[in-house]
Amino acid sequence: MSIRYNDLQGPKGSFFFGNLFQFSLATLHQYLEQHAHTYGDVFKIRMGPGRFTVVSSPEIVQQILKARPYSFRRMRKMDRILRQEGVHGLFNAEGDDWKVHRRIVNKGLNLKHQKQYFASILKSVDRLYRKMNHAAQNNQPYAVQEDLKRFTVDVTTSLAFGFEMNTLEQKGGVIQEHMEKIFPMIFKRINAPLPLYRIFKTQDDREYDRAFKEIEKQVEVYIESGKQRLQEEPDRREQPRDILEALLAASEEEKAISNKEIKGNLLTLLLAGEDTTAHSLAWALFWFCQYPEVQSKLQNEADELLGNDKYLKSYDAHDVLSYTSAVIHETLRLKSVAPLLLLEPIEDIEMSGYFFEKGAKMILLTRYGALHEDYFSESKAFLPDRWMEKTESRCPVHNLTAIMPFGAGPRMCPGKHLALLEMKLVLSMIARNFNVELITSPDSIQENLAFTMMPDTFTLKLTPRKEPLNHPSNPQ
Repeated sequence: MSIRYNDLQGPKGSFFFGNLFQFSLATLHQYLEQHAHTYGDVFKIRMGPGRFTVVSSPEIVQQILKARPYSFRRMRKMDRILRQEGVHGLFNAEGDDWKVHRRIVNKGLNLKHQKQYFASILKSVDRLYRKMNHAAQNNQPYAVQEDLKRFTVDVTTSLAFGFEMNTLEQKGGVIQEHMEKIFPMIFKRINAPLPLYRIFKTQDDREYDRAFKEIEKQVEVYIESGKQRLQEEPDRREQPRDILEALLAASEEEKAISNKEIKGNLLTLLLAGEDTTAHSLAWALFWFCQYPEVQSKLQNEADELLGNDKYLKSYDAHDVLSYTSAVIHETLRLKSVAPLLLLEPIEDIEMSGYFFEKGAKMILLTRYGALHEDYFSESKAFLPDRWMEKTESRCPVHNLTAIMPFGAGPRMCPGKHLALLEMKLVLSMIARNFNVELITSPDSIQENLAFTMMPDTFTLKLTPRKEPLNHPSNPQ
């Protein structure tokens, strides 16, 4: 007989509020991961009137994600809140509608387009290098996270929208400053027991509204620029050079995408592409600074491949950065920026002995297994060597099904390869040119969940490195 919601165990809460005041939204993922140790694969919590089924078993999480988009969907409340702001695109599309969006968005994020726009991505890498080098040469403390966000915004607008932006060298009023207000407020509204913002708006609500309007204005600029390119070069309709052109062509010819959906996809890509990669890079630097042996290995690999170049100049060469990739994978294992997902069943469904009722609110813990000894030995330790081939590491990878930083199944993040490329380029550039130290105490840098999971703000000390000896310039 299947286990139903009422059969599940979970932490005790008050009669009216349930577990609502036992955690802050910023630490919701940690609160649930802690209780997974006590209550196992599937348990329940209550937030006011909201009843939530929490799934921590990586095997069951994988089954659920593979059953999308026809058996499970994103939580309807999330979809409603996004649609209130005019966001309807790949992120919150479902069923056959999602298939259309996925096919078009993939055209602009595939490896062919990454290679085509590699020179443009390198412009952003160069700007980031110059800012970091200025701080290093002048012995200035460097708050890196702001520039990482600007870097990822610049890359996304170039690759996905064919629009070259340079927020890294702008002084103020840039789109990134508006974007950082969006996801935290959406996350807050999704988890609010009552939609009080509809009745009374706080200062944060008003700032959020203004930020969204400013971002919409910028997206409209992208759209007009894309339309002009299609008008001037009609062959782009048959062979779109980026996601925007593919969306516009589909809108004109297939009638599969509406103008509202074009804007929704661009907003989604802009917001998601900025937060996730920038926070992952910040977490990588958090680890980078604490382990001198890791920093040394990264520097040796960068010196070997880059020679006297400041950053990687060849797209094909990024696959050679094996230790850099290992550091990235270990960072994503320990500090996944998406440690939980909010879904609901589209129909009554039984899975692994559990019965999930249609429309039930579900929280999937996508990071929990990666931190568990059942799946990774020495699971709490930062050990990049576990990802290296032909290593005698005492901590091998045990079970890859437990690590899901980009999700899993048909709806795995389409920006995965771009995110990994950006991380390799930035980390190898930093390793090649600088010694890096944390000025901020590591113990004070906490995980902070606001739709994505980010580190608290921290400051670095950058010291210029000497030119590598006996390493010719990268011949690629």
